[in-house]
Formats: sequence, C-alpha cells, structure tokens
Amino acid sequence: MAKYRVVGRWVSLAAAMTFAAACGDRAAQKAAADSQLARDLALASQQPSAQPTFQDTAVAPTPTPAPAKETAPVPQPKTRTPRRAEPRTQAPRPVSPPPPTQTPVVQPTPVAQAPAPAPTPAPTPARGEIGTGTGFGLTSGAKVCTNTNRAGDKIVATLNSAVTGSNGAVIPAGSTIVLEVASTSAGQNGEGAQINFRIRSLVINDKTYDVNGDVSTVSPLEKTKVANGDPNAEKKKVVGGAIAGAILGQMIGHNTKGTIIGAAAGAATGAAISRSGESYEGCLPAGSALHITLNSPILM
Repeated sequence: MAKYRVVGRWVSLAAAMTFAAACGDRAAQKAAADSQLARDLALASQQPSAQPTFQDTAVAPTPTPAPAKETAPVPQPKTRTPRRAEPRTQAPRPVSPPPPTQTPVVQPTPVAQAPAPAPTPAPTPARGEIGTGTGFGLTSGAKVCTNTNRAGDKIVATLNSAVTGSNGAVIPAGSTIVLEVASTSAGQNGEGAQINFRIRSLVINDKTYDVNGDVSTVSPLEKTKVANGDPNAEKKKVVGGAIAGAILGQMIGHNTKGTIIGAAAGAATGAAISRSGESYEGCLPAGSALHITLNSPILM
C-alpha cells in the first residue's frame, strides 16, 4: 500500500507540473506575441538608417516574466493619540455693532404752483325792492274803538293802489296788510281819543313779507256813546229820583202839595244824574283811511 501511495503522489505531482508548464507556454507565447507586436510598431515608426539583413536563424523570443501577485496590505493596529487638554477660555462678550449712520435725506423743494382760478359764479339776479320811505294808503276793514278793543287785537286792511319799486318789485292793489292795535286812549269822555296801530305782515299771492313801518289814521275818530248793558237804567234813575223827591217834599210840607212839588224836583234831579252817568269812546269806523310809511325796504 505504501508503494501505491508514493506512486500516486508522483503522478499527481507530474500532472501538476505538466499543467503548469502548459499554462506557462501559453502565457509565454502570448507575451512573446505582444512583445513582437510592440517591437514591430516601434520599428515601423522609426526611419531605417541601413538595409536590413536577413538571417536564416530564428530569434528566440524573450520570455516575459509572469506578473507578480499583488499582496493585500497588512492592516496596521490603530493607535489612539491622547488629546491634549485645551485651556478653557471664556466666550467673548457680544459687542453691539455701532449704530448705522443715517444719511440725511434731502427732500426736494416743492415747486409752488399757481392756484387754479376759481370758477366765476353765475350772477345772482337782483331782488326786487320797495325802498325805505315809500308811503301808500290803506282802507281798514273793521271798526275799532278805544273802550271796546284792547292792545293786540288785529284787523285787516287792503292796499288802495299798486306800489312799484326797483328791479320789477310791485305790490298789487288790493293786497292784504294785517294790522295790530298797539294802544288805545279814550280821552275825556270820548274827546281826544286815540288809537295806534303797528304792521304785522304783508300778504301777496299767499306769500307773506315782513314790513317795518309807521301807521297813521287819516280819518278822524268818531265820538260814540258806550252802550249800557241795562236798557232801563236811565228810566230807573228818573223814577228813583222822583220817589226820593216826593218823600223829601212830604217831609218838608207835610201835605199833598208839598209831595207833588218834591216828586217833580226829584224827577228832574234823577234825569240830571242819568245824563251825567253817560260815557263815550272814540271809534275808527270800518272803511276809514290809513297811511303807511316804510322804515326799511321790503325785499321781494
């Protein structure tokens, strides 16, 4: 058995050498072919300086050594370098940056522009006017008496004729003027009685105007007896006087004749008393003439 084992080893070794030789021949042939091709290319690029000589002997190719196997680098053990302790330094305090310098902004000088001309307003038409000092006549429409009427009572008067002013102002005839009793004075039992008026408004075509003027009475006031509330008052005064006279005559004469004389005297006395008790007032009848004078213009 040992003999067979030795023979087997030699056979294996011989086979391995043969395989290696075959591989080496193929590698050598390839290398020789590559080397010959490289030499031919190099010779072809050069200018031949002499005539080539032909030799009968073949040039043995120079064997190209097999490339050496690259060996993997052996890993070196890592060595840890001790870190040096650095001195601890304080963090620098933050320094605020300087304030930015502001460049003054130069404002452009405004150019004064001429104002646009204002539109010309349309001319206002001139208003009509009845000027100051204008006078015109009126006719009263109601009776006014000193004892019957009081201050504040109103009457209506009408314009006698048209009044013309400036800028087409016209007060038509028949226009209504409202008057107000300002004051009254009965005088001495109707003698010297007075009635004063003031103007409240002027009405033209349902439009009212304020009027400032003086009113005067053209027609004189009439002396009018004041009506008594008891129509038999005067008779009672006469009868009362006669009875009183008869009593007085009886007391004086103590007879019928004296009584008759006393009654007659008493009746006459009662009549005199009745006449002395009568009162009178001044009245401005309806339809009386009045006159107005303006103290300020009437704008229409």
